[in-house]
Amino acid sequence: MHKCLLQLGLVFAIALVIVQPGIAAQQNPDITRQELTNFDKFLDTHPVIDQDLKQNPALVKDPAYLAKHPELKQFLDTHPGVREEIRENPNGFMKRENRFEKSGKDLTRPEVKTFDEFLDKHQAIDKELSTHPELVNDPAYLAKHPELNNFLTSHPKIHEDLAKNPKAFMHREKKFDKAEQKAERREERREERREERIETKR
Repeated sequence: MHKCLLQLGLVFAIALVIVQPGIAAQQNPDITRQELTNFDKFLDTHPVIDQDLKQNPALVKDPAYLAKHPELKQFLDTHPGVREEIRENPNGFMKRENRFEKSGKDLTRPEVKTFDEFLDKHQAIDKELSTHPELVNDPAYLAKHPELNNFLTSHPKIHEDLAKNPKAFMHREKKFDKAEQKAERREERREERREERIETKR
């Protein structure tokens, strides 16, 4: 029995040694949020390269491809952290970048705040986009809501990010809205306590 347990323990230990590096490689913990943000911004402004790398991530190691796209080569030269990680595991890095983009984490706070302020003034649009975020890409819907169309035209970066991933953008906006409401409630409670203290002193 003791011998059997030792053998099982040995098998388990060997399995851990074999499996763990594979798991670590898939998760690629060395990729930092800043590296993903930098690369995501670069791809946003270079849609052709973005499409190419999504189809074939290994192109980042192809000298011929880099020669045809000097802007990518220059980006990698000036971002050694991204260069090292993406060359080490092109598929893993592109998958992480794709998940990062879909999560909405690449959106800036000012963008989300500006859109939140617009929605606060247009409750009907807010309600409709919360249920159907894809409406931001519907020309018929935009024609019926010129105020939204005008807002998006005057805020091209928000328009671009919202059109690219409406669901993620609306999710971030709702989180921001909830955080703002909590902050307002905290401030109201502080104000009430201050007033109570003043009343008590009188």
